[in-house]
Amino acid sequence: TDLTIFTFLNVMLFYYQYVLSHIIVSCLAEVHVRIGFNFVVQFETRRFGINIRQFYIIMGNQHGKKEQKLPFTADQIKVLEASFRACGIHSEKLQKEKLLGYWSNIIDPHLAQCTANFIFKRIHFPISLERYAEPYNIVESGTIDDKVNFLALSLEQTDTNQYTIKELEHYISAVLKSYLKIESHHCTEAFESWKQHGYQSADRTIFAFSKGLIRSICQGHDHYLNLSQLEEWLQINPTFLIIWREVFNGLYSRNSTKPLKSSCFPSPNILPVLEGLAVGANYTPILDIPHVIFVNSNLPNEHRNKWRFLFSSQIMGESFSTMLGKILNQGPTLLVIEDEDRYMFAGYSPESWELKSHFFGNESSLLYTLSPAMRCFNSTGYNNHYQYLNLNQQTMPNGLGDALIIAAFKLFDSIFVAR
Repeated sequence: TDLTIFTFLNVMLFYYQYVLSHIIVSCLAEVHVRIGFNFVVQFETRRFGINIRQFYIIMGNQHGKKEQKLPFTADQIKVLEASFRACGIHSEKLQKEKLLGYWSNIIDPHLAQCTANFIFKRIHFPISLERYAEPYNIVESGTIDDKVNFLALSLEQTDTNQYTIKELEHYISAVLKSYLKIESHHCTEAFESWKQHGYQSADRTIFAFSKGLIRSICQGHDHYLNLSQLEEWLQINPTFLIIWREVFNGLYSRNSTKPLKSSCFPSPNILPVLEGLAVGANYTPILDIPHVIFVNSNLPNEHRNKWRFLFSSQIMGESFSTMLGKILNQGPTLLVIEDEDRYMFAGYSPESWELKSHFFGNESSLLYTLSPAMRCFNSTGYNNHYQYLNLNQQTMPNGLGDALIIAAFKLFDSIFVAR
């Protein structure tokens, strides 16, 4: 009877409340508990306590009232509904053509097409809000299996159920283009700080960025990937996952003044804020914004917030003493060099520059190639030759060198300090 069901549910609620109050775990976990009458509890466990993320009850048989299964907070649902109405032109159901037309104004058209393909996969009738919000839910809080499945269904498959590396490169490029498009629309502090000085995002640099992210899986796979290799790649690429998540946050929250992001995850610093370069300075950048994102993604977290421009031979001349006055005792630095053949390199030095007669620095030093290809190299630990700076010595080398190069000053282009 209804009374029996009501009593049973109250007993079960009391039981789970008691259990939750006595669980202490040392890691994050997400648990789904299902009992009779379509009773669903979903919660997130945290160290030294329980944080209830969502809680809802569904009663009735399979053919009763339509179930609401959106795993979001009330505020998030309002944001998603606003987005759904905007691209569905106020209809209850969403058509693919309307979705593509609207999304292509917000993100890269290729990413819009890939995501629409996922939403409408094997479904030929209009899409509901629940299905519409699924990509955001997966990228925001889905498991690695969810993310792999989403990515795989967004890509074109070969006849042998594989995926081409070119197709993955194209998808990554579309994600990065979408991120830059969203940042430009919102005129974010970080994006504007680079844009005002002429830093751009050329297509060739975006594709070089994509190749740099998938280099680890390009070797020995004969230009094709299977599902397990896609999963392996996702697991070792936090940079892509972070940018991916930011893009879908921006896409689904375009029509709301409230943020859609979960408070469980802090906003990552994909693009740092540029400081120290005067507006109107006669400076033509050799870096593109994708270079900056690639370099920044490999720096220690504490140095991804702001970069302060210290020196450039282009606008400050090729004076060694001038350079010393700009870089001494300024903290960790990033040295960027472009040679006469337009090859570009960079070196991250973790310690402040000081005049010394010996090498200094530590194993957190990094080397980069930025053009024509993007790669990052960690220290091998073979020796301690990380940084060197000396002058006016008779028996010791004079000049500046880091893990990147001890070279002629004519190669130096620009030096930043990372904060």
